[in-house]
Amino acid sequence: MPHQTDPTHAGPGAATTARHSDHSGHRHGAGECDTTGRRGMLLFGEGPTYLSHLPTYECPHNFQVLAEVELGPALEVIRADRTRHGDGIYTFDPSPFPIAELEPGVGAPGRTAIEGTLVRGHFERGGTPIASGVRADVRHMVWFSRLDTESDTDTEPVPGRELRYLCFGCDNHMYLVHELRERPSFDQVLSVRLVPGTVRTQVGHPLDDDVSALRFEQAQPVSFGRGDGVEHRLGVGEVVTASFPATRSPSFSRGFTLGIEVERQLYLEIGELA
Repeated sequence: MPHQTDPTHAGPGAATTARHSDHSGHRHGAGECDTTGRRGMLLFGEGPTYLSHLPTYECPHNFQVLAEVELGPALEVIRADRTRHGDGIYTFDPSPFPIAELEPGVGAPGRTAIEGTLVRGHFERGGTPIASGVRADVRHMVWFSRLDTESDTDTEPVPGRELRYLCFGCDNHMYLVHELRERPSFDQVLSVRLVPGTVRTQVGHPLDDDVSALRFEQAQPVSFGRGDGVEHRLGVGEVVTASFPATRSPSFSRGFTLGIEVERQLYLEIGELA
């Protein structure tokens, strides 16, 4: 479901300065933030299927959230719609709910399901609803982080900040999502392929790991040895070396590196995170 955006061209899903609508009816006093709101999410993948919250740096949308979900019969609706209309993006427009309920924690399991509307295209930019009352059961949280609403609206990236993505998936369904930290930033979702025979220790010694056996149910932060500006983002067709400094491979107890080929860009948003 590719969504390739050139920030110099306006259009559905292009980089803009529009903000998410908040239809919760909640007002927030000084210093507090009710996280209830309208939670537009990118929907991608079929085995497994993921939701990626489309964030901004303003409360109550200042969360980067990735969840693996089960859609049940609604997945067939998407497949049939894609057959008729092509391989564009799909979004999920849930009924307002407190996104903080998705945060993993000790004790109570938190929110385990979200209900809403499936939309062909971007839910706020001319998308077409294709199914309502859809239940997305949350299998597990892939990533959950709260963005700093107090970060400055600088026009330049933080000096020395390294480009980092979140790697997750399994088998032939592997993804990279740009990790959001201080602004300015960008939201990018990529479908990637792990290159066979490229697993190495951090100092370059080859490892015997079969990349087809690597599975990341929880997102693993990876870096690429370049600055974190939008102009340095990964592009389709690139083959890059990813460093997994905090992840162990099946055959090695410390971090490792491997080659990753970027196959498709599924989503890119720049303006809302500038």
